[in-house]
Amino acid sequence: MILDRKDKKSYIVYSQKMAGYLMQRGFVLIDMQPDLKNTRRNVFFFNNTPQLKSAVDEYMSR
Repeated sequence: MILDRKDKKSYIVYSQKMAGYLMQRGFVLIDMQPDLKNTRRNVFFFNNTPQLKSAVDEYMSR
């Protein structure tokens, strides 16, 4: 999911495992907030880039 935050496009990740996968591959976590639908979970914000989308696709195809 993509969200406009402070004039920057962010990619929102709802899976902690995917967020960890992205961070291990060098993508910088921009922000983390509690999930409004499930307060026991967090949502993770990354800069939305073509490289990030490629890494997400790679993660999803595993």
